[in-house]
Amino acid sequence: MATIKLTGLIPQAYEHPSDKSALDALANNGGLDKLLSKLHSWGFEQSLRIELTGSFLKVTKECFGDLFKLLETACITLDMPARPELYIAAGPLNAFTAGVEKPLIVIYSGLVEALTEEELLFVIAHELGHIKSAHVLYYQLAKFLPALAEQAAHFTFGLSEFVGVGVEMALLHWQRMSEYTADRAGLLGCQDAKVAFRTLMKLAGLPQKYYSKINTADFIAQAKTFEALERDKFAIIAKVLNMDASHPYTVMRAKQLLDWYDGGGYDQVLKNPQVLKRLCTRCSYTLKGTELFCPGCSLRLSASAGA
Repeated sequence: MATIKLTGLIPQAYEHPSDKSALDALANNGGLDKLLSKLHSWGFEQSLRIELTGSFLKVTKECFGDLFKLLETACITLDMPARPELYIAAGPLNAFTAGVEKPLIVIYSGLVEALTEEELLFVIAHELGHIKSAHVLYYQLAKFLPALAEQAAHFTFGLSEFVGVGVEMALLHWQRMSEYTADRAGLLGCQDAKVAFRTLMKLAGLPQKYYSKINTADFIAQAKTFEALERDKFAIIAKVLNMDASHPYTVMRAKQLLDWYDGGGYDQVLKNPQVLKRLCTRCSYTLKGTELFCPGCSLRLSASAGA
């Protein structure tokens, strides 16, 4: 599968504005910095890496060569400075990335069995997007903070002052927003919108017997309908009930990706991966950089406003 190498690709070129605003809020949380420092002093990442690499199957050129080639293709396409290690674990349709200093990607066997090579390329590029956008530090913390908070309730460990529900909810909110950015990286990696939407359909629960009759047009239509429902007050309640989820609704992920694709954002990155677009942090309107107020929603803009 031939893809265009996005030489000099910067993460800000494809970053979702909701991801940026949520991450900025986290970065300004002093307690979170202390927590990260504490985990680093414990050698948390080293322990995690030992656990993961000791439990899963490593993908190499000699072993699982087809998956290794997909990883190489995605790294070249997204202009990654280094190739992370790739592992296979027994499990459902899922994947994750771990490790800040030496990142690694884990894909579950369910994905390998259910997805085509092009769809696996989307998933691997999605995970590389987390690495390229420097999501892994906070992503890792979001994954393990509930367990840390539970331990802090029984033992101090120096964590009780900054492990709380507020930090946990903020991390979960950012984690959901970061998936929008990673989906964009996935599309940039596979460079086929139909492949991206097919993958999301399978992740949403499409039964295997319907794989040969997959219809992305119906899925896209459903995504547009979901956007309309989101404006209804009852949808707000549903959103609150979904606050502890690590991923947004899969249909909403498809809608966000469709908006970016149809709005020209995808094509813009293909033409010039180094162009840094300025977007309104409230409504994602593309700014020229000279406005005092956003033409899309009238938000007052500062000198550093936008993405």
